[in-house]
Amino acid sequence: MTARPPLIVRAAVAADAAAIVALIRRLAAFERSEMMPALTEGAVLRDCFGPQPKFSVLLAEGDGRLRGGVVLLDAYSSWAGKPAMIVHDLYVEDGARGRGIGRQLLAAAARLAVERGCCRFDVTVLSWNRPARAFYEGLGFVALEEWQPYRLDAEGLRRLAGAPRGERA
Repeated sequence: MTARPPLIVRAAVAADAAAIVALIRRLAAFERSEMMPALTEGAVLRDCFGPQPKFSVLLAEGDGRLRGGVVLLDAYSSWAGKPAMIVHDLYVEDGARGRGIGRQLLAAAARLAVERGCCRFDVTVLSWNRPARAFYEGLGFVALEEWQPYRLDAEGLRRLAGAPRGERA
C-alpha cells in the first residue's frame, strides 16, 4: 500500500482566483442553493488580493489537486476590544471528506486567528446540515442558541439606505 502524499494547507494567491470561484460554486451546489454565486475571478482579485482585502482564503491541496478551502472574514468584537475571525465558507470535495481536511483547514485558520490576536472564531452552519454541525461541535464550537441570525438583502439594504431601486448601495 503506497502512502498518500501529505496534505498542504496554504494561503491562496492571486493565481488561485479561478480555483476559488470554482470552489464556491461547488459549495453552492452542495448546499442545493437556488442561486449560483455571483463571485467572479475579477471580484476575487479585487476583494481578496487588492489593496483593501475584504476576505482571505486558505486552500488544501492533496494528491496533486485542490481538495478544499476556507474563506475567512476579519471581524471585531467591540465587547472584547479585539479582532475576531469568521469562517464564511468551508468546503471539502466530496471524495476527500472524512480524511481530516476540514479539520486541517480550520486548524490553520485558528493559527492565523491566534497570530492576529483574535478573541474568537465564529462560523454559521445551515440548520439542515447535521454532519457539518456535528463536525464543528466535535472541534469545540458551541451553538449559540440565544443568538438568531438576521439578514438584509441587497434590495432591503438599498431601501433602508434610501437609495432609489436599481442603484448600488
